[in-house]
Amino acid sequence: MKTIFETFKKSIYNPAFYQEAANAPLGEIVKYYVKSVLVLTVLLVVVISIFLIPQGITFVKERAPYLVKAYYPQELSVHVEDGIASANVPMPYIVSLKSLSKATTTGAIENMLVINTSEDFDKNKFEEYKTFALLTKNDLVTRDNGGAITIQSLKPMPTTTIDQSVLLGWVATTQDYLWKIATFVFVASLLLVFSGYIMYLIPLLIFALIPKFVAYIKRTELSYASAYKMSLYAIVPALALKTLLNVMGIFFLPSYFTLLVFMLIVSINMRNVEQPTLFENK
Repeated sequence: MKTIFETFKKSIYNPAFYQEAANAPLGEIVKYYVKSVLVLTVLLVVVISIFLIPQGITFVKERAPYLVKAYYPQELSVHVEDGIASANVPMPYIVSLKSLSKATTTGAIENMLVINTSEDFDKNKFEEYKTFALLTKNDLVTRDNGGAITIQSLKPMPTTTIDQSVLLGWVATTQDYLWKIATFVFVASLLLVFSGYIMYLIPLLIFALIPKFVAYIKRTELSYASAYKMSLYAIVPALALKTLLNVMGIFFLPSYFTLLVFMLIVSINMRNVEQPTLFENK
């Protein structure tokens, strides 16, 4: 672990280190990259889990039963069979946000759910309902926070009847397996985040053209293989900064953020030093 952190410090700023990296074995550099992103993965997932898992457990144990009783009327029963929905209430049936919260609703959304299984989806009707979700005869239509509309067909859904008691049963089952679910989510998150970091090895094939281009501008020789080795080192500080910002709760970073930091690392390290090196001007 000490070696990883020492190498990491050199990868932030040490031109001589990058010049030596051009001739280092690729396998050793890839091994360093994998170990580094594994550390970043554990750091990110553990820190986020410390905050989110207790909140999730509290939500399932305390809030979920209350929300089911508050948001899903006791008299409402929805039946889906062969992709066709029906309900035991007059249409359209509206679950208003005003009746569920003391807060006054504003803007385009006034209802949480509208059920109208007597008709097919109609966009104009959907806008008139001012709702988050609309259940029609064949589709479940939802609107996200940005206003985008998603239409999901009911055909893949198995024959089922949903009422308040069924939903409360699902909540109770979730509570029984809560820690197993939390453990599964934690492990799945580790694998997902780690896979995301490993996937950076692919765009690095293109990122490597940046040190190659800088070397060309400086009129020095640098092979593509050497440029890729340097890129493996330079991308780690960029990913570390991105991970740190994620840990601080900043997730909505520009897609090009990592590339910009990578370019900065490359540019400040690809300079001449006193002794003759790979980057010495001819």
